[in-house]
Amino acid sequence: MQSAQVLALNELNNKREAHRTELERRRAEVRRRSAEYAGIEADLQAAGNRLLRSVLNGSRDFESIKEYIQGKQRDKIRVLKGLDLPEDYLDEKFDCGNCHDTGFDENGLKCRCLKELTAKYIVYNSNMTELMKAQTFENFDFSLFSPSTDSKGRSKLDIVRSGFDKAVRFADSVEQGGNILLRGSVGTGKTYLSSCIGNRVLERGKTVYYQTAYKLCEILEKVRFKDDDSEDAAQAVSEKKYAENADLLIIDDLGTEFLTQFTAAALFDLFNTRLMKNKATVISTNLDFEAVNERYSARMTSRILGEYAVITMPDGDLRRKKFE
Repeated sequence: MQSAQVLALNELNNKREAHRTELERRRAEVRRRSAEYAGIEADLQAAGNRLLRSVLNGSRDFESIKEYIQGKQRDKIRVLKGLDLPEDYLDEKFDCGNCHDTGFDENGLKCRCLKELTAKYIVYNSNMTELMKAQTFENFDFSLFSPSTDSKGRSKLDIVRSGFDKAVRFADSVEQGGNILLRGSVGTGKTYLSSCIGNRVLERGKTVYYQTAYKLCEILEKVRFKDDDSEDAAQAVSEKKYAENADLLIIDDLGTEFLTQFTAAALFDLFNTRLMKNKATVISTNLDFEAVNERYSARMTSRILGEYAVITMPDGDLRRKKFE
């Protein structure tokens, strides 16, 4: 997995190559339709070389060479008009006139087009689905949660609002690190809320990587047991690196992965690496605290329970409730 900026620069390079290929096609077309143009093209190239030597040697014929080139340019325009082609038909085209598709302006500063493409690839690298990208804080539906209070005077709506507010604060300060454990049974909105966090972090220009616990363990196993230089193995290595360094890592459905002694140790190492780097992590799980303690090592349980703020989603299958 390449960085968003590398992907953006690759796209700009592909655009430049496509424009150069198209320019050569247009030139070949004009050469084919006009025998005169090929001579003009050769004369311009030779004159350009003479002009360069004149500048380097301090020759006095600079102005005369320049006038000769201008005359040949007029000849080129005359040929194009004779072929019913626009004057700029043989000019190199660019998608961005500011940086000529290089990504950097004349002062060496990042161009707006590079910033926009980088933002696009940050979202691409997040691994969030199109459905998840629509799951935002703004679209969160509080009407799915009952306002009826229990014996302690709290309602499901109160609990969700409290967790929601905590999630917003977390997303708005993710660069400070911190971690969240989202827990609750199936269909209670854990993945939706983690998507809300991810989307807010992406809006703020930070990097996000989403992965299910099951798939993440597969990636970690491929890295550990890779025995070749295949593209699949290289992809696993790059995804592991991205998981370690993204501003926010979202691990969905912890507890559904196939757990072995290795995967348990690899997960702990990932969690610990991110803690040491002060990188933010969100974990969602259907497991209660006792199940987490039984399934994982004491070290890992201590890391999760000791270093993660907990948001508990109240019971009730929201997916079914939407169709009631």
